[in-house]
Amino acid sequence: MIALPLALSLLLLAQTPGSGWAMVDAPPGEVRRLYWELHETTEVWVRLTPGDPGGGRPLVNVVFQAFFPGRARRDPYSGLPQWPSGTPARIVARAEPFPLTVIRDVSLRLVLDGHAFDLIGPGSRFTLLPCGAGSDDCAPNGVEADLDPSLLRALTVARTVGSEALGFPIQLTAADQRALADFAARAGLAPTTR
Repeated sequence: MIALPLALSLLLLAQTPGSGWAMVDAPPGEVRRLYWELHETTEVWVRLTPGDPGGGRPLVNVVFQAFFPGRARRDPYSGLPQWPSGTPARIVARAEPFPLTVIRDVSLRLVLDGHAFDLIGPGSRFTLLPCGAGSDDCAPNGVEADLDPSLLRALTVARTVGSEALGFPIQLTAADQRALADFAARAGLAPTTR
């Protein structure tokens, strides 16, 4: 009888800002938003599924998220929350494997035009994502790292963006970069020009 309230509690805990991308179905590259009424926070995100530079199939989701605390403005006609304005309180990049993919390494690195950025290196703010609810004795199943707005802008205008996520080499395409530019614009961080 105790298992049901525990399971319900875990389900409610999982429904917090940061998990919107997993709760609202959206194709890769489409910028979405979700207003968390109980937390008075708007989450804006774009999910990318970058491929292997060698032509292999994608194995990870890389999600870029922006968080806007505060009560959302409402559309006067529909009553629905509007897109947030201003700059976000926090921007993160998150890497999680596709189902049935075992991560090789806890990593999140970006290489923009030959310049490397280790998002979980020394001095970085990051969180290891657990493998599942209620399990304390397992390896991490993903990583979330704070992302500086200037690095997000640079991602949108770099000539090449390669990287590694969870031990897998990944390459962002021009379409991925356009989706990031749209995300940056929706997050109030207009990208610089090429």
